[in-house]
Amino acid sequence: MAMTAGSTQKPDPTAEIDLDAFVRDGFVGVPNFLSGAGLEQLRTWVCEIEAWPPGEGTWFQHDELGERGVVRTRTENFSPHHAGLRQMLTTGALPQMAGRLLGEPAVLYKEKVNYKYPGGAAFAPHQDAPAYPQVPVTVSCLLAVDDATTENGCLELVAGRHHALLPTNGEGCIPADVAERLSWVAMPVPAGSLLWFHGHTPHRSGPNRSPHPRRALYLTYNAAALGDLREAYYAHKRATFAKMSAANAGRISLIGHFQGTTPPGDA
Repeated sequence: MAMTAGSTQKPDPTAEIDLDAFVRDGFVGVPNFLSGAGLEQLRTWVCEIEAWPPGEGTWFQHDELGERGVVRTRTENFSPHHAGLRQMLTTGALPQMAGRLLGEPAVLYKEKVNYKYPGGAAFAPHQDAPAYPQVPVTVSCLLAVDDATTENGCLELVAGRHHALLPTNGEGCIPADVAERLSWVAMPVPAGSLLWFHGHTPHRSGPNRSPHPRRALYLTYNAAALGDLREAYYAHKRATFAKMSAANAGRISLIGHFQGTTPPGDA
């Protein structure tokens, strides 16, 4: 089930990246990365992995208590177990784009799908770097499966604040008094388009106030010179979750940015 070349994916998308904008702002959009059959194939794959049962030592499935009861909120570490998504995320245009932004060849560090169903929870202001202990610098890509809008909780980012870490609170997030002094910019992303951002770019997202899901892949890459660190990251996450106290049991990440409620026993 490989992604086919041709009209569904542009032949040289790296040429469309505004590198100057990324260096200046810490984020940059790439419109219409997928369309037509390519976008429909992606949606089929996302539905497949959403339906997987909770993994034991494999993928992660996280749920939340939403408006419709328990709904899936995140699937993570799925690329080793899905040939089509693995090929799309680790070869071709996406790692090439990541390499252009990093200034050197890139490899996939981690991947997830956030589903954000109607009523789905917000994510608190944060930078990704505190949650990625194996690497000093990353770039991440939001690939919109559905239109991400201000109504359904699109990302909001802060331009030009990606050169250093901001203070963090006990959850590993940006404290409220710091966040309120930042200039947040909402970034709607049409389905099939990309939004790339630096691992130090402050970002957050609101709840989904629409009647439709806001599914998106989040793909994170590091410089290949640092090594392939996916297994190290997920081994660390699995070990950290195994030792997690009851006070932090609702987390779906190494930091506490998820603002929703997870059902008992979520893993």
